Amino acid sequence: MSIAWNEALAIGDPIIDADHRRMIELIARLEVAAGLEIDCAGIGRTLRDLTDLCREHFAREEALQHAVGFPETESHRTAHEMLMKRLDAVLAHFTDGCDEVRSGIVRTLGDSLATWLVSHIVNSDMEFKPYVAGAYGS
Repeated sequence: MSIAWNEALAIGDPIIDADHRRMIELIARLEVAAGLEIDCAGIGRTLRDLTDLCREHFAREEALQHAVGFPETESHRTAHEMLMKRLDAVLAHFTDGCDEVRSGIVRTLGDSLATWLVSHIVNSDMEFKPYVAGAYGS
């Protein structure tokens, strides 16, 4: 599933929105690297970049949610933790080697990450958009 950033995904915090844009770019890059001509170095680098970004982003997002008084921060944190466990497991598995089977796993991961990210932004992150708007006086 190919995804692209659009302003309908913006929650109104420039840092969080920039993180989401970057995640979408990395997922697209992951899908290309795991494509027909497997780029093992590209897959590994992109998986590490995406995992690092997600870890940093989730910490920022949860801090923002706490700061703006979002009441569902804990359930949001649980969703983040579940994704991080999955990313960490795939990254650990991939670092054991690169072959067609593993790149197929990464392709599948790219598809599911794209679906998860859009769903998470639209269904979960948008729930705290009004809190962000209130914090920015919008």
